[in-house]
Amino acid sequence: MTEPNDMSESDSSEEVKLPMALFAVEPKSNKRLLFDMSTRKIHGVSSSVFPNATCVFENGGWFLMVQHKPPDFKEQAVFLVHQSTGGRLDLPAFGSSSNGIFVFYVDSHGAPLVVACVKTRTSFAPTVHVACPGDVCWSVYKHGVDADPPPCSASRAAQRRRQRRLLEPASIVDVALVGTQAICLDANGEILVFDVTEMTWRRRTPAVRPDSGFEQYARSLVAADGEVLLVSRPRTMENAFRFFKLDVEALEWSPLERRKLDDTSWFLSKGQSFRARDAGKRRVYTFRVEGAGACTLGLGMSLKCITNVYAYDLDDGSVEMVIPASIVTEARRWVRPCVCAAPATSHDPVVY
Repeated sequence: MTEPNDMSESDSSEEVKLPMALFAVEPKSNKRLLFDMSTRKIHGVSSSVFPNATCVFENGGWFLMVQHKPPDFKEQAVFLVHQSTGGRLDLPAFGSSSNGIFVFYVDSHGAPLVVACVKTRTSFAPTVHVACPGDVCWSVYKHGVDADPPPCSASRAAQRRRQRRLLEPASIVDVALVGTQAICLDANGEILVFDVTEMTWRRRTPAVRPDSGFEQYARSLVAADGEVLLVSRPRTMENAFRFFKLDVEALEWSPLERRKLDDTSWFLSKGQSFRARDAGKRRVYTFRVEGAGACTLGLGMSLKCITNVYAYDLDDGSVEMVIPASIVTEARRWVRPCVCAAPATSHDPVVY
């Protein structure tokens, strides 16, 4: 970002290809830490939009920011800021107690049109809040759980799945945006599709579940080159990843071809994950909180956690702690290098 938001950019000639890890160490500060995965260096980056704000999604050069207010306030500010022009677009305030995953759609000219927040946990019906820049309030769209009932000839398993959906709270574990479609994965392994321009839930059809047991396996959705991919991994430190591709029309998963993993690294984080070309490597990078009790309540709305980045090598099975000393941070996410170039001056990180 440039003025008026004071985000300095690098004048280094080194080409950066891999996503970067953005850490919020002191939420009230206008500074953030940026870990360059290509050079393995940490840089300081500053912006006037950073204090008490967290980047929750980026698209087309725009960052979607959620600004947390003190706990006695019942709302939080939501706005878009462009990384190079500094342009800002405000959205309606959002309930501070509302948990959700944000995405936003940009048109062919790069202008953000629609912002959607998919609630991660609601009572019975999957729910999305939608607003456009300039709106005064959020519109709410719920998926009709009575839609598309199974036929009488459906198997008992299908009937039990429908009955479970009617009785259990909806729980969304991840969201990926492809075009105008927000692809949502729920805790039962099913896929829901919400079109952010038509403001409609397209369908809810049980998909083939790649792995059973959401308590044992973590799943991340990755939007890449118009496709929706899924990375399934044990919640332990075990290096055992499985990759799947979604047929968006049939809402069914199929194993990703092995050759598609060559020269590729994956950067996983809830809400927005990335796939990047990484010549000669096949790795998966994840954030991980260090040890039990590693989180404490900070001054802001989030927990301060001892965090590091781990690299899982898919060829030799090794697991590497990437940052030499873990960082105490309240927020962490991946950002693409094209929208957040690292400055030439490095700073020492706040370490544990």
